[in-house]
Amino acid sequence: MERDRHVHTSIISRVSDAVNQSIPDDTVPLPISQTSDNDNPPTTILSSILKSTTSLRHTVSLPVGQVVRQQFKELYNEPISKQHEDHFRAYFNDDIRSKTFTIDKFGDLFQIKAMLSRRLLMVFNINLTNEANLISGLDILRIARVLWSSSMSVKSFILFKLFDDNNDDLISIEEIRLFYQNYTSEFKIFRDQQHQKEVIDIFLKEFFPINDDAIQQRELNFDGFYKILQRNPNALQSLYLISVPDQDREEENELMWYQRFWSYIVNNANRLVFLGIYILITIGLIIYVSLYRIYILKNNTVWQIIAHVGGTLVNYNYAVAVTLMLKQIMSVLRRIHCLTLIIPIDDHIDAHRLVGTALFVSAIIHSLGHCIHFATHTEVNSWSQSMFTTAAGIGWVAHSATITGDILFLLLLIMFICSLQFIRQRTGFYLLFQYTHYLFWPMFILLIIHAPSFWKWAIGPTTLLFFEKIYLLKRYLPQHGRTKLKSVRIENDNILTLIIERPQRFKFRTGNYINICFPKIAKMEWHPFTISSSPKRKDIRISIMKKKNWTKKVYDYFYGCLTKRAYLTAITIDGADNHSNDNLRNILLSKEITFLANDPDADIWIEGPFSTCTSHVFNSEHVVLIGAGIGVTPSISALDSLTQRVQNHRCVCVSCNANSYNYTQISKQQPKKVDFFWINREIETFSCFRDILEEIENAQENYLNIMAATRNNSTEPTSRYLDMHLYCTSLRPNKKATLEALPYDLVANIYAGMQQYDIHTGLKTPTHVGRPPWKVLFSKFKAEHKSTSVFLTGNTLLASQVKRCCDELGFAFRHEPGF
Repeated sequence: MERDRHVHTSIISRVSDAVNQSIPDDTVPLPISQTSDNDNPPTTILSSILKSTTSLRHTVSLPVGQVVRQQFKELYNEPISKQHEDHFRAYFNDDIRSKTFTIDKFGDLFQIKAMLSRRLLMVFNINLTNEANLISGLDILRIARVLWSSSMSVKSFILFKLFDDNNDDLISIEEIRLFYQNYTSEFKIFRDQQHQKEVIDIFLKEFFPINDDAIQQRELNFDGFYKILQRNPNALQSLYLISVPDQDREEENELMWYQRFWSYIVNNANRLVFLGIYILITIGLIIYVSLYRIYILKNNTVWQIIAHVGGTLVNYNYAVAVTLMLKQIMSVLRRIHCLTLIIPIDDHIDAHRLVGTALFVSAIIHSLGHCIHFATHTEVNSWSQSMFTTAAGIGWVAHSATITGDILFLLLLIMFICSLQFIRQRTGFYLLFQYTHYLFWPMFILLIIHAPSFWKWAIGPTTLLFFEKIYLLKRYLPQHGRTKLKSVRIENDNILTLIIERPQRFKFRTGNYINICFPKIAKMEWHPFTISSSPKRKDIRISIMKKKNWTKKVYDYFYGCLTKRAYLTAITIDGADNHSNDNLRNILLSKEITFLANDPDADIWIEGPFSTCTSHVFNSEHVVLIGAGIGVTPSISALDSLTQRVQNHRCVCVSCNANSYNYTQISKQQPKKVDFFWINREIETFSCFRDILEEIENAQENYLNIMAATRNNSTEPTSRYLDMHLYCTSLRPNKKATLEALPYDLVANIYAGMQQYDIHTGLKTPTHVGRPPWKVLFSKFKAEHKSTSVFLTGNTLLASQVKRCCDELGFAFRHEPGF
């Protein structure tokens, strides 16, 4: 009997395959259900074959719409299996079979909003006209099972019914417009009404084509809708979002804590070595001063020894802190690749903050030691006399150690408090941080008067710092720092781009930053900004994001200049004409100011350049550049430089004048591949560097086309040197909300397929919704490349997530800290 059942199944399978091959494209065969051991088996094998064949022939005669509708109904009404029950009990964190839910709770379960919730319930003919408007848990399980396990044809039917507002089995142009109008009221995906109309019109042309008589089809049934989806791979790709995603869980193969710890040690060996050296020197100084005071000088109290230990550590930490902020020397060291492998130069700002904190703690120890000593071991003078006068007789300059010490501690306290991150990064407080750091110079003078041996520690670093400051005075010279703006473009409500005339002797490298000053806005304020242009270009490009501080002054100033110039231009063109307002509006829409050479509004001073970790991008085989928001500027500079380097290897054949590239030289240069990630909260931010990114895209496409044409006989594939990944986090409210993103994904894919560029940015690179799946992407990079270096400019939360993935996979990680 067992053998007969296998034979029966095999014959049915072969007959099914034969019949399926004869099914035309406009039909979908119903699945053949085979009997289980508990069912009544057919009387004979022949009768089973005849019954199956008859059923299939009947299926062939049915239109695709009827077949898919039948599959949809059968799948919805099919009993819930044990496997599905277990899965959805885990997914919903509860057994919801016997419960009831409101439409809002239903939307929460599937992570969709009100409009899609109602449409989805209409697809499954669930009526909410009863008094309670409640949905049973069993119906929700059935809906979830259909979404999770349905075929592509059934998913197409669900999408069709989502558009079918009046449930007449036809979708019209008006229904789709109404659908997206309601959808975008809850889920912003378009810039404005004009953008929405443009995108939807192109989307409708795919489903409602215009015939030769310029008449557009108005309605569409499911058969026609399904045919269009079948021939459009971009649309089919969106159907995968009709599903119930798995809950986020820690992966089974996640590294244990000790494995992560060891990976961290391996990837941060040079940092840990230098931190260890710093700690060992600190311990050595503590031991040395203690032994010297106990055994050599003798007659020292415990509190005096503690005070002198603290004083020595102040000297030591002062020297280290100043050395770490020698920016010009750091820039020179970054150019020596072998040193960057040993010395963690990229961490010099973070190290400066750490050492500055240690200096403040050392000063507290030093002060407390003397305070307690004066309170417990002074018989002639009172404690206040010892602390605030020269009565204690301490100090090598007029016994002024106590008085200078009091002043020094007060200055250091002010400097330390104003340097704390939560104060420094508060809106409008950066200037306070900058000015209080100028207290360094009076502190330096007071420390020389205060401590007899301080000069031995400070002479070297302070001399270098002094010469650096003298060197930076070149910013006031026309050949180096005093220059002009060529143009200013207001990208959106928060960002403006400056194009600066490059001074004659100003040289910079990829990823460098400069300090800038607008003398007409604030003559004493200098602020750092990364150069986003390639060193090969004749101009300097920087971008400024408006916040409630100096950047707001700059933005408002140039917006005022734009408005003023637009008004004057309109008046000049029209005089008293009534069309002046129209001209004013048109000029304002251009949002760009072009300056003349003698324009006083164009004055700008620049200081620098100063290096950043992005200068290392050309020392790695595979590079991952990550920028968050306006922090993308170092990455843009690197991409621009990479494109310029590839273009430098372009050549022209002498015999046929055909364009080509020196592939041998290109294959030798580093990096061989770059993956660029740009993460933005608002879609408008992508417009800031659209022109550069479009130029980079076109350059690579031209490179690939030329290489493919000129290397026909080569067995080596022509590979891309750059992949761009754009992510907008505001387009998807929750990373598990796959169905919520379906309407957006569908219209975006259709638009990109028809127009050959992205719906938002106008680039050929698509814009993804949500956040990048770092672990998945980095695992792919690990399999494809021998070594990978990750460069990130963004907030610390993003940096910690990316760094953890880098530590697990052994990637080099460099984070550009915020200014």
